[in-house]
Amino acid sequence: MLLSAGFVRYCSEFVLRQFILFLFCAFLSSCSRLKQPEIAGLPTMLPLAAPMAPARRVLQQITASWQDRQDTLLCVLELDARRIAMAGLSPDGLSLFNLSYDGTTVNADKSPLLPETVAPAFIIADVQLIYWPLAELRKILPFEWRLEANEQHRSLYYKQQKKVEVNYLSPDAVWPKAVELINYQYNYRLHIKTLSYGALSE
Repeated sequence: MLLSAGFVRYCSEFVLRQFILFLFCAFLSSCSRLKQPEIAGLPTMLPLAAPMAPARRVLQQITASWQDRQDTLLCVLELDARRIAMAGLSPDGLSLFNLSYDGTTVNADKSPLLPETVAPAFIIADVQLIYWPLAELRKILPFEWRLEANEQHRSLYYKQQKKVEVNYLSPDAVWPKAVELINYQYNYRLHIKTLSYGALSE
């Protein structure tokens, strides 16, 4: 997607770089921290589960918060039994990333301004932790990890330490409309609001 004329006119390249860097440092769980000693030996993310039917398209507003910063982006998510596809846009219409996952490989098309350390698979892992059936997630948990859940919460543990918490602020059997994810391992928080949800033909 091309930058809108208004965005190019009013934003310098420096501001654009800072916006994207701050957004992805939060949203992709501060990838630069992955080699710190306190998490050495731990999986940096959960293995990815298989794509999941039914086919649907979801438009979401995601607000990422960490430390004293906060940014918002729009995501278009398409799901079916063969693939997961996601496009991320800034509020100004700037294309931040496009990614897809076919159950084996993650393919990503990122803005050239994004840091090389950005790992799109982190986005898919968070989406699956929130929305995938518990039975599917538990099948792929690494050794000594466990997932506890009820209708309003999910908590992911390594041994006795909670790593991620999911709070369903607006529970729904089909697709929760408002969700909060707190990642204690990488110190970020996501507020996800579903703006639209629709079925797609198979």
